[in-house]
Order: sequence, then C-alpha cells, then structure tokens
Amino acid sequence: MSSGLRIPEEIYQKYGDLFGEKTINDRIVSVEKLIEELAVEFSDEIRRVINKRRQWLESKDSVTSKGAFPSFDQVFVDADGNRRTFREIIQGMIDNFLGVKSELRWRLNDNVPIPKDAHPLNNPGLEITGPWYPLSRAYNQINSDVACVMEDEEDASPAWYIPYGSGKTTADVWEGRKNVKLFLSGKAPNPYYEKGKTYTISKPRDKWPTIFHRLPGLHLLDFDITLNGKPVPAIIVSAVIYTLNNYNSLKSAGSGVYFYLPKTQTPDEALVIEKILRRIESKLGLKIGTLKIALLYEEVNAGRYFPVILWIFRERLIKSNNGRWDYLGSLIEMWLQEKVLPDPQNITMTSPNMMAYQKYNALIMLLAGAKDGEADSAPVGGMAAVMLYPQTDPFGRNRYNLKALRGIKLDKLRERLIGLIFITDKKVEGKVTLEDIISGKVKGKLYDMFRQSWVATKEEAYVEAGTKPLRAGLEELQKMIDAPVNYIEVEGTKLPTVDSGLTPEERALFQKLGLIDERGKITPWVISKDMIDTPEKLLFNKELWGGKDLWHALYDIPEGDITPEHVQHAFYMAANYGFQLLNGNLAAAIDDYELKQRFMNDLATYRIFTSWLWSIINRDASFTKDGYIKGPKLTKDGVIPAEDVMKVTKGTKVKDVFEKIWELHLDWTYEFYKEQDMRAARRIAETFGKTNNISTVEEVYKVISKAYSSGPFREMSVKEAAQKIAKILNANASEIEEELINLAPRFDRAMAPVIMEILMRQMLYPKYIMNSGKILFVLSPLDPERRAKVMDSIFSFRAMVEDKVRRGELDKWILELYDYIYDNYF
Repeated sequence: MSSGLRIPEEIYQKYGDLFGEKTINDRIVSVEKLIEELAVEFSDEIRRVINKRRQWLESKDSVTSKGAFPSFDQVFVDADGNRRTFREIIQGMIDNFLGVKSELRWRLNDNVPIPKDAHPLNNPGLEITGPWYPLSRAYNQINSDVACVMEDEEDASPAWYIPYGSGKTTADVWEGRKNVKLFLSGKAPNPYYEKGKTYTISKPRDKWPTIFHRLPGLHLLDFDITLNGKPVPAIIVSAVIYTLNNYNSLKSAGSGVYFYLPKTQTPDEALVIEKILRRIESKLGLKIGTLKIALLYEEVNAGRYFPVILWIFRERLIKSNNGRWDYLGSLIEMWLQEKVLPDPQNITMTSPNMMAYQKYNALIMLLAGAKDGEADSAPVGGMAAVMLYPQTDPFGRNRYNLKALRGIKLDKLRERLIGLIFITDKKVEGKVTLEDIISGKVKGKLYDMFRQSWVATKEEAYVEAGTKPLRAGLEELQKMIDAPVNYIEVEGTKLPTVDSGLTPEERALFQKLGLIDERGKITPWVISKDMIDTPEKLLFNKELWGGKDLWHALYDIPEGDITPEHVQHAFYMAANYGFQLLNGNLAAAIDDYELKQRFMNDLATYRIFTSWLWSIINRDASFTKDGYIKGPKLTKDGVIPAEDVMKVTKGTKVKDVFEKIWELHLDWTYEFYKEQDMRAARRIAETFGKTNNISTVEEVYKVISKAYSSGPFREMSVKEAAQKIAKILNANASEIEEELINLAPRFDRAMAPVIMEILMRQMLYPKYIMNSGKILFVLSPLDPERRAKVMDSIFSFRAMVEDKVRRGELDKWILELYDYIYDNYF
C-alpha cells in the first residue's frame, strides 16, 4: 500500500480483489498508486472549484448579472491549453453543423468515434438506473428490455457510509463495486439465490444493455480512503476502481468504459474531470477520448456554459441527459438571494422553462455532434420513476397502475416529439408537419434526437410502455397519436388505456407545447439555418425560443402559487426520504399520497424539497392561496395526511406554520407505524392463534410495536418477542419467530426522530446547505452522543466551531466536517 494512502484493513482484506496491480493494455498499474497520484494532483483543484459554487451561491449580485451567459469575449481553456472565447467556441460549433471550414470548427468525438454499443441514436430505448447492491438488482437491470444500464455511485448509489446500529462493518458501496466486477467478468452465479428468490441471467452477453457507470459528483468525498489523513475525492476512487477492474472485461465483450457525470456546473469543473480522465488514459496507454462520458445536464449553471463544457469534453462526450429533479433544485439555488419558486410539484417537464431546457439540450447536442450532416450525439430524456404497486398491496393501490403506465408512455412520446428538429436552408412559412416532411412536400433535413430516456424501475409493463415511443419508426408516431381512445374506469374516473391515442385533454396539452397542430398532426421544430448561423442569433433570437431570448426562456421562474398542501407534501417527501437515507438507502420507494403513485426517490428529489422548504421559510415567503394543513388518517390508500386540522389563509407566512407541519408529520409517522404493526399483529393472531379477537390482537400488537420500534429487535429480541406472543396465543414460538422476521420493517425506526430533528434545525438555520444529503451521510454512522455534538456544530457559525476546536472542546475533524457540508474550503 502506498505510504500516504490509507485504506481500512477490513476493506483491504475483504475487497482485496479490487486493489493491487492490474494489467491493462500490456501495462501494469496499481489501483492504490493511481488513486494516490490523482488525489495528490487534483484534490486541491477540486476543492477550489467546489468552493466557487459556494461563493457564487452567496453572491449578492443580481441573478441577471451573476447568472448571465458569459460575455462573448470571455476566454476559456481546455485540457490541451487551447484558449477560445465564448464567441469562438459557439461559432466553431455552428460551423461544424453548417459545414463551414474554419479554424474555429470543432465537433464531439472527432478522434475516437462513439462506440457502436454506446451510440445514443442507434440504440433507442430506455436507460435503467440504480445501484448494483444487492446483487439481485444487477440481474433485474441486465434482464430488462432497455438500451442502457446506469450502475450508480451517485444519487442512487449503495451507501458510502455505515448507518449506526446496522451491524455492518463496511459500507454497501464496496459490495456494489464487488458485484459490478463479478458481473462484468462473467462470474456472476447463474442461478443466484437471494432472500428466497431465484435470479438468472436471461440474455447472452452480446445482448446485454450497454453499461454506464455513474461517478460521484465532485462535491463528494470518500471517507474510507484517506491521503495524509484527509478523505480522497470520491470521483477519483470510483473512476480508478471501476476502470482498472472492469476495462478488460468490458473490452473483451466488445464494449468499453463509459461514465455518467453528475452535477457538473462550470467549465472549471469540467476541466478538472477531463484532466483526471486523461491521466487515467495516459496510465493505461489509451488514446485520449477512449473513456467515453455521458453528461447529466441537470444544473442551471451548466446551461450558461453548455457549449463550453461540451468543447472541453469534446473528445469523449456522447450524450447529455435532461433531469427535472436536480435542475429544479439548482433553479431554486440560482434565485435563492432574490426570489422563491412556486410549488415545485407543479413545475413539470411541460412547463415553459423546462420545455426550453429540453429543446436547448437537443439543439446544442445536434450542433456540436453533427458529422457529415448527420446527428452523431444526442440528448437523453428525463426520469420516469414510478414503481408499480404489486397485486399483493394491502390497500389495493395497484388499481392506480394504469395511470402510471399511461404516464410513462405520454412522457416518452412527448420527449420523442420534442427531439424532432427540421433544418431548412431558407425560412418556411406556415406550420410544417411530420407528414409533409416524410412525403417530401418541404425541403430540409429532419433530425430525430430523443431516442433514449431514463427509467428507474424494472417492471416489464412499465418498461414496455415507455419503450414503444422511443423505438417506433417515424411513420408510427402519428399512428400513436391517432389511435382509438379506450377508457377504463378507476374509482369513478375514466382513464385511457396504455395504447390509446391522445385524449382531448392530452391533445390540448401537446398542441399548447407546439408538438401537434390543431388537426393533431405532428409539428417538428422548424429552424432555418440563418436563425442559428451566429452566436448572437443562437442566444438571442426570440423566434427560436418561443418569444423570449434563450436566457429568459431557460431561467424565468414559472408563475404559480405557494400552497399549504404542497408545503406539507414537500416536507412529507423530504422526511420520508431522509429517514431512508439515514438507514443507508439512497434509492428509496416512497408512496406519494397526492399522485397516488409509488415513486423512486434519490438525492435529487431530496434536494428539491429541502432546498425549496429552506427558501420559502428563510426568505419569509407567504402562502398565496387558502388551504389546510392535514393530520394523519387511515384511508383506503393507507395512513396519509388527509384530515383537515388547521386552516391556513392567503398571506400567512410559511415559517409561522412550519412547526405545525413538523408536528403533524411526526404524528403521521407514529400512526403509520401503528397501522403497520397492527396489521402484522392481526396476521400473526389469525395465523397462529386462529383468532381475530380485538383484545388479543391488541396484546400481540404491544409486543410487536416494541420489538419493531428500534433496529428492529434492538429494544426486544425476536426470540423474546416470539415467546411473549406464543404465550398470548398458546402457539409455537419458533414458527412465530420466523413470521416476525418476515414481517419486520426493513428500516430502523429509531432514525425517524433523528431526521425530524435534522430537518427542524436545517430549515430554521440561516445558512443554506447545497446538496444537503451530505449532512445525513455524515450523521448516519454516529452514535447518539457524537451525533448530537456534530449536529450542534453544523447548525452554528463556523467561527464558533473553530473557536471550540482551538480551545480543545471539539475535535478538529468536526470542523473539517463543517467545511465539507458547507463547501467551505478556502
């Protein structure tokens, strides 16, 4: 092991196969040494660019000033030391698309072409995302009928930390890394058994979806691996371990190392990442651009610099993903010093600013990637994250699944239509339909850009519904819209079947978005070449961007209300996800009582809701509509906030009712647990005691609630609980013990009051935290005493923490955690 680098002995012993020397391209490279070299070279640089985020956030300059596009004369530098102005970079991209031979001309992937299996336009379909821990998730993803799999070490990663009380001794992310290597090397067991289920690989290797690995963002540290006592940037650890352990396996399978890059905001950040990837390529003797990347364009700041970021990544960037969740979180941050957003639940991908965002991504990827007049890079659609309810759902909520299936089909159909871009030599008068283009009635070139999009769940029906619009031929798209509409009634509401054409309401929306005309005919985005032949036209042509210049089209805050119901809903979502995060689950299924759907949440959704709640509380926002704060009630959909408890009138300050919202959520939490445990008690009483006597069930419930209250089985062991219940029911304790384990909650309920305290303190503390999931990473592993000490420090001013460290009242590592959480490095 290298002298300055430290890896815990247990990790080194348990996962030793991930470390040591690897032979790639006839070169022997040490995992540890390469991590150390990159950490030495880039750690300070990473800290500097992350610190700039904090400086930009706290700047009191107006958004129209600090958040403007760069001046055309601002100079940017790439990894080769080339210097170009903003104007030159944009013009070079335009020249590439228009076929103008100039010294400024550049394009994506000019030296190392996009590999066949990774090409976003030639492999249409969905991308499924998520962790590869436990191992069953890898089987599920590989077996899905999707184009790509994004194995995740970021927003939906296996945990990088060990939750207190979990009994684990190493973080789940190490198991995930082991699983990835096992699977890609062809050594995954087939069949594989996990928790009573059997998993098999149903496809030959050449039919697998293309594998992408999502790297952690620059803002994250890996506390397991330290250099001279300081945690190493997580992106370095992840990139090195993944590449050195899986390059040979991927290459032998006809694929390669492909990364997804999250949360890149500026050219400076892009440049650091580009340099890191080039150092890895150099060590392995690979041509620059061999390691390919997909960019998660999910930060509003990145949009300001988008052509520059693509220019810096031009050797390797193959596609760019839209994402609602982080994008809205970053929009909240952009306006944090001036304005608050309305209810984010109502800012969907069909909102004007979000439509501009998707169209901008598609057009820039077309201009930058075009090769010989054809599109050669692409945008990728946003996340569809509904998890279908099983037929065994205790409340029968699977009755809502049709809504989810219809939703993903419309979502992906809309994206596909947004990506239809028709380029003409001259301006065309009137609307142009897809039928006109296909029949040759108008002259020009049609580009079909959105052929891939994200999905978070593996359910076959859900994947199939989302896949159809992405894989359909151009001629089939109009048929999808015109198909007969058939309805199924669900609880008195008529819902269109999955394969129905557009309903009148859906047609009205698509027409409003400019995707179809009044006759229902598909209308691609028509752009004449003279509309985009200069940087000024691309950025400031209002005709191009729906009546606004590009900046205002992207960054104007949509109109809307701040309502009591949605503030309470935001807290519900944040608290539920935060609870699972404290338990080490970053990819969390949460029942959304408003939409009657089960959504996969990750760090991005947590960011939206915590950011918005903090902004409306600390910026003294008021409700703009009357409404109600609701208490818990057992309904046909389970225990949800449904009982009107407190009327809130328009003009009331959000902060004045926040404590009541907090209290009611705590009430909901305990009512939710009570219903779960009572259901378990009834089942055990009926199964083993052959009774549903209310008093007997109550006795069983009291035992179960104590056994499940912490751990589970920390307050009362499963054996003790089984014996107590067996005595009540005069039944066999061993059989009851097995059932208690089967019915036990997955997560430690002791974390429920912890997330409540964290959110109370965070929302009322005047210093904003970017990517606030980091707080939970830090607090989750700590015992209650240390957790309280660290929490007190985090939610106080840095000078006070520094002073306590100086006086010896606090350990220095607490100040380092403070700086990590607040991105305060210099």
